[in-house]
Amino acid sequence: MSNKTKYFAEVSEQGGTNTNLENNLNFKKMTPSGATFGSLFSSLELRGYFESLQSGISQKDGLPYPLLTYPFLDFIENHDFSDYELIEFGSGQSTQFFENIFKIVKSYETDKQWFEFIRTKLKKTTYILIGAEQLENGNFEIDKINPSKTLVLVDAACNRYKLTLNILNKINPAIIVLDNSEWYQNTVELLNKNDYFEIPFWGFKNSEHWESCTSLFISINKRNKLIKKQDRLPPLSRKKMNTWDSIN
Repeated sequence: MSNKTKYFAEVSEQGGTNTNLENNLNFKKMTPSGATFGSLFSSLELRGYFESLQSGISQKDGLPYPLLTYPFLDFIENHDFSDYELIEFGSGQSTQFFENIFKIVKSYETDKQWFEFIRTKLKKTTYILIGAEQLENGNFEIDKINPSKTLVLVDAACNRYKLTLNILNKINPAIIVLDNSEWYQNTVELLNKNDYFEIPFWGFKNSEHWESCTSLFISINKRNKLIKKQDRLPPLSRKKMNTWDSIN
């Protein structure tokens, strides 16, 4: 039982007739700073932050959740990638999560122990154990089924500049994602020079107490290949009809 559910249950047991926040006098007495803190706490709880701290692995509602920034994951979940292929360098909770997002998933992993742990949890991923030096030397194959419908995620435990250079020599995918891009500015510059436009998604990740950046790089040459948007909203966000957005 979550802290919030437990609180409402206790209020009900004590004879409270209405546990709705708007009608609860205790909540009406909350200070502005307390309300702000409570909202932030609720948002983190809904995203699986505290759940991940307790379990020691990134998850949300008991299900695998990528260790990538929240704004980036909001973008992924708000667009339809069901006809896209994902080629992932560096596997984990993300691999299991992305199996439900992408049509095809292919993942490379350099850590044998981690590979053995994750492989039993995968359903449709083509999962490959490979050495870091192989990735850095370009000794790997990349599918070229449809580059305009391919997203490559670079999050491997190796020299990411060399890996990214090899990826670009093999394929020009529509989208490349570089996690912790703030640590890899040479790689960022390499992608920019190869006609990729960066969209940096700064924010928190599950169980981490610092902000980091997951960057999305879109190929300028493939910018006409639009991704279908879905009507999903982040936790605690608000949606309303806005007269300032009226076309009449």
